[in-house]
Amino acid sequence: MSEQGSQYRYDILQKRWVIIASERGKRPQDFAVPREEVETVFCPFCPGHEEKTPPEIAAIRDPGGRTNGPGWRVRVVPNKFPALRVEGEPEREAEGLYDRMNGIGAHEVVIESPDHRSRMCDREVDDIALTLRMYRDRLTDLMRDQRLKYILIFKNSGSAAGASLSHPHSQIIATTVTPRTVALELNSCREHHHIKERCLICDIIKQELGSRERLVTIDDRYVAFCPYAARFPFELFIAPRFHQHDYSKASDHDLRGLAAVLRDVLGRYREALDDPPYNFILHTSPNANVRPRRAHYWDTIEFDFHWHMELFPRLTRVAGFEWGTGFYINPTSPEDAARYLRSL
Repeated sequence: MSEQGSQYRYDILQKRWVIIASERGKRPQDFAVPREEVETVFCPFCPGHEEKTPPEIAAIRDPGGRTNGPGWRVRVVPNKFPALRVEGEPEREAEGLYDRMNGIGAHEVVIESPDHRSRMCDREVDDIALTLRMYRDRLTDLMRDQRLKYILIFKNSGSAAGASLSHPHSQIIATTVTPRTVALELNSCREHHHIKERCLICDIIKQELGSRERLVTIDDRYVAFCPYAARFPFELFIAPRFHQHDYSKASDHDLRGLAAVLRDVLGRYREALDDPPYNFILHTSPNANVRPRRAHYWDTIEFDFHWHMELFPRLTRVAGFEWGTGFYINPTSPEDAARYLRSL
């Protein structure tokens, strides 16, 4: 790839073009930068400080642990400074040519471990699986709220990735609208299924397993690869090899397998890129229980969508060209990135 110069590549999920500028010749060691953390004298997420957070929504505890006290393994609390509030109704209305709604939704923090210094790639697979189970359980619970159209689960690790505290945590934001990025993927999958009667992401996985050029790791349940039109250096796409549209349907066995793959690829990031800041995002199906709902609201979603995770280290910055065009410029081809990550 690197000898071919720059290429435009089309992302069939997001329907956008990406520029793979491989002639810039960025190697993995060119990206390694010291990881910066936001350190505070006092951490409200550490055991013994439970009264400093809002009352917990859910927790996985050791035997004998008490609610809002120590003895927990994973803990979920409302965000102290929420982007959206739970109480009220959306009340969509026009404002001239514009539309607006009340800021209704949910904003929760998943405190992944009592260990302030732990990294996901250092934890035991069973401990990571507890966090993934909590994602599933919170997703299931939030989808009972008929006001909420979409629930996004994401992790910001490191200050450059948007984390304001270094204690390992992730976030859940539920919204009364389907986010544009997710809607584009959902529409792409629905259109592909309408024409071919196959799942688009299943087709992508089959092609990546066949070519193996961008494959990073694989087991009997999951696959991780660098997307063909990767936006960022060392971006990864992680998905189950079996068709499943809704993350909330994943079994404990499935989530333990996902935990093993996450631990694997994050360990490769640390070795290749000196423990970089990163984000991961879970894309699952929208809430089928929403009311009121449009006619044919994602009525083929069970067949045409496929939940997945997008994972990317924060190695480059989005600047004027990207904002002005919607293009991303990736200085490392996904083939080169995958080859390097596989070699570790």
